[in-house]
Amino acid sequence: MRIKHFKYLYSCIFWLIVSLVSAQGVDVLKAEKDALLKEIEDSKRTLKLKQTTKESTLQQLQLVGQEVAVREEILNSLEGQIKELDRSIDANQTKINVLESDIAVLKGDYSKLLQDTYLRRNSLNELAFFMSAADFSEAYRRYRLLKEYSIYRQKQGLILYESQNRLIALQNDIKLQKEAKESNLAEVETEISNLSLSRQEKAKLVASLQNEESWLLKLIRDKENEAKGLEQKILEYIRSSSVSALGNDFSSFEGKLLWPVRKGFVISNFGEHEHPVLKNVTIKNNGIDIQSTLGDQVFAVHNGEVSRVVGIPGYNTTVLVRHGKYLTVYANLREVDVKQGQKIYAGDSVGRIFKEESGGSVVLHFEIWHENQKLDPSKWLSP
Repeated sequence: MRIKHFKYLYSCIFWLIVSLVSAQGVDVLKAEKDALLKEIEDSKRTLKLKQTTKESTLQQLQLVGQEVAVREEILNSLEGQIKELDRSIDANQTKINVLESDIAVLKGDYSKLLQDTYLRRNSLNELAFFMSAADFSEAYRRYRLLKEYSIYRQKQGLILYESQNRLIALQNDIKLQKEAKESNLAEVETEISNLSLSRQEKAKLVASLQNEESWLLKLIRDKENEAKGLEQKILEYIRSSSVSALGNDFSSFEGKLLWPVRKGFVISNFGEHEHPVLKNVTIKNNGIDIQSTLGDQVFAVHNGEVSRVVGIPGYNTTVLVRHGKYLTVYANLREVDVKQGQKIYAGDSVGRIFKEESGGSVVLHFEIWHENQKLDPSKWLSP
């Protein structure tokens, strides 16, 4: 019975820890995403004040697209937490049902024990019970019988007491879990409303750009040509350069690299994607585009050696940094703080992001290469 009690206790503790950790995880994620949403909203507001052009509308669409993605992530996390709470509530309720049944049986058995003890006490004197034994051996056996009976009665009382305490603990857990679920359901309703508004805003921006198909197609072609130009420069450099000794531990930093800006968020992800406005049109990104929200300074993500500082059409000034067999690319800079051949360390300033005089968004184009293979930077930067 004691082993069963410990297993039961460990099971309760396990479910409680899972619920708490899961809830804390959602709270942390929501706090991070709320901060990100504020940054996006600030960027949108600044952009609206500074520009009213087709370019600014497209930038607004990128920001709203990111906002929608963030809100969807928050909503999915909240819904996941609700499902986890439901599973925990169901599991605890099953345990309560079993425990209530066990307690009912224990109470019945314990009541009979007490009643039997009371009757024995009134009808039989223990001393007389011992004295009537045929010999010492028989008297000792009778003593042991009464002693074991007393110990058994005490154990049954303790089991009943512990079972009642476990029942109270489970009932309190379920109460807290149900309160957390109600809170999450309220947040889900709020997030659904916010997500709907963000999607409506996105739809309006898309509609406003749908009449600009020729301009958008030209913009796509120009961007593709600029990306090919950058890619060609990188490949030429890779073919002609030697491996750097500094930063050759780069491969062990996947998911742990510093961000190249102090604060910001990704507005264009790695790889191929559907165009946000034009149907059946895909766009490709060899890296990621990061909207900086705290200044325009750019920092090295890891120790390495500055290999090239070159001007690339569409990307202004670009800095290439070698890290062993890996290469990081910082494009769309207006000023640089490094020179070719210079050793650079994680967190050192690389330069500043290009910014339109009219006050457009501050966007860094960032790539990671391993020899001649393009990698997804989002998987390498720290969360």
